[in-house]
Amino acid sequence: MRVLIVEDELIIAQDLSQTLRRIGHSVADVVTSGEAALATVARQPPDLVLMDIRLSGAMDGIEAARQIYSRWGVPVVFLTAHADDQTLREALLAEPWAYLLKPFDERELEVAIAVAAYKHRLERRLQASERHLRTTLTSIGDGVIVTDPQSRITFVNPVAARLLGISPEEAIGWPLARVYTLVATNTGLPADSTPHHPESVNGLPAPVTLLTRNGDRLLVEHTVAQITADDGTNEGVVIVFRDVSERQRAINQLQEAKRRLQTNQSLLEQREQALAALGTLAHTLNAARSRQEIYAAIITAGATLLPGYRGSLLIYNPDTDLVHPVGHWGEPLVHRPVPRCSCWGERRWALSLAGDSHVCNFIPNGLLGERMSLPIRQHDEVIGVLSLYHPDPAQSSGYQLAAMIAEMASLGCGALAGKHAAKAMNRADPADE
Repeated sequence: MRVLIVEDELIIAQDLSQTLRRIGHSVADVVTSGEAALATVARQPPDLVLMDIRLSGAMDGIEAARQIYSRWGVPVVFLTAHADDQTLREALLAEPWAYLLKPFDERELEVAIAVAAYKHRLERRLQASERHLRTTLTSIGDGVIVTDPQSRITFVNPVAARLLGISPEEAIGWPLARVYTLVATNTGLPADSTPHHPESVNGLPAPVTLLTRNGDRLLVEHTVAQITADDGTNEGVVIVFRDVSERQRAINQLQEAKRRLQTNQSLLEQREQALAALGTLAHTLNAARSRQEIYAAIITAGATLLPGYRGSLLIYNPDTDLVHPVGHWGEPLVHRPVPRCSCWGERRWALSLAGDSHVCNFIPNGLLGERMSLPIRQHDEVIGVLSLYHPDPAQSSGYQLAAMIAEMASLGCGALAGKHAAKAMNRADPADE
């Protein structure tokens, strides 16, 4: 080991040189002042410095040792004949690697150098480990915050600083709550940022909202780990978090796209079913030989195409001058014959509210919701009404289908009347004579 001796008493310096060589070390140089020591170390740093505390010149050994270690990282062993408390306190402030009181023997010097060298190796390993850890924490893509046991910030990596809207240097020493405030995304209530086992979604920490100092609201995933000493005491926490706002927006957009696709598929299936049901209705109406068959076909089509509605088919009887219910799906709206309403013959659709001026005979009084009254004609004459009701207007969208059923029923009744008229003419035709 190359050793620099800083001693202003030449006899002691010579004795030290001889002793060092006997125990297997080499002497890099011998100087008598703190200034000369700095110059020598600057030219070629030794492995260790033996430094007398009391030196001639403006710079004492304590200041020289402080600068040598801070600038070049060379360990220093103090030599002094002064053992008073003041000297000891001043020497300890320079963080020496060992401390020898004059006079000392060869064995004490050898042990002091060995201890200083060992401590220096450990210190360098620790510094290398700290540099490696700091470089790792600084370069990773997640935000990292480290606190002490009092929740004061001791480290913030650049990613965390950017997300929080601060600089890494200014946050050191701040309370964690000053820069890291979490609220539950759904409720806006404060969320816990202390060590715990966070809720997870698909194996990942459940996102929470981070309120930054510049007013942004970021959706983040975060984990909190407690730093525990060997004796179990708390030494602080490490918080690792990442901004998942963009990912969550992409997830939401994907879910919305899936929802729209499912909705469109459902609408397509409903339209296909509606077309099939309307096709069946058209075929049945075309083949009907009586009004009863037409009425049954209308009720079947209504129950198939408008299952959420209550529907009643009412037909006018000239003999009684009343409108008679002849079929229904769901709970019937009209249970007995009723007079023709003032809206007879009109195509009527309304959202019934309390206090409606028009009270329809074809829908029980007091029902609030969507209601329809669609006329059924035989040529130009209104012969009946298809009356429908839905309790929830937000969930009802059947007006076009209902109007189509009523229109097809009108065509069916007209066609049936035409068939009957043709048969009657055939029976009265003179060719039958």
